[in-house]
Amino acid sequence: MRLRKILILIFSLILHLQLLLGISSSQNLLDKLNYDVKIFAKNSVNYLSSPLRFDNKDIIRVSIVGAGTIFLFNFDHFNKDFQKIDNATFKTAMKIDNYYGTVWMWGLIGGTLYSSGILSGNDKIRETGLMVFEAGALSGFVTTCLKIAFGRERPYVSGEKFKFHPFSFGGNKFYSLPSGHATLSFAVSTVIASKFESKFIKFLIYTPAVLTALARVYNNQHWFSDVFLGSAIGYFTGVYIVNAHKQH
Repeated sequence: MRLRKILILIFSLILHLQLLLGISSSQNLLDKLNYDVKIFAKNSVNYLSSPLRFDNKDIIRVSIVGAGTIFLFNFDHFNKDFQKIDNATFKTAMKIDNYYGTVWMWGLIGGTLYSSGILSGNDKIRETGLMVFEAGALSGFVTTCLKIAFGRERPYVSGEKFKFHPFSFGGNKFYSLPSGHATLSFAVSTVIASKFESKFIKFLIYTPAVLTALARVYNNQHWFSDVFLGSAIGYFTGVYIVNAHKQH
């Protein structure tokens, strides 16, 4: 709750700063907002209807992700062994899922970038913020639908990896597959990493996403197959949004 209040305060300060400094005229600001809303709507419709236009490469990618998820079911029981790692540094790193991959962090990153772009008049930064919002919202929507459809038990419920309650709407304990944290973390990292050419910088940007996925398993919130599927959804959605903006 405290973090939400801080987030609201930050956005309020940015809005007031915008009004005080008068960096752009009201009409110019409205034009930009209107344009971005239209882009968001267009990309959303195209993304959600994209399965109707899948080519052979797309079908192969989906098949690989699906097969990979099913294959990892064979290794999900190793989550208990993974959770036995007792290194102090590692345990500290595994707390990253309290921050990265969360809805509020996605909103903070996207909002900060978008507002900064508006304030500075930098359209590239503004566009990056918009892409973060798009990638997170769309990948999150897909993941939420799949969570409900699969209804897989989280590992802390019974410890049985093959327990499913499809469309039971049984709440968070049945929303294990895919991982929402992994989805959002990879969606955000993919968009931001696309802005850099350096492989080393890309590696640094993807590091928190990988750690977040591992943390969800280490903290007994997900199975390995959950975070694999969630990561794939976030990554490919991020790639889709980046490519969509290149065409505008």
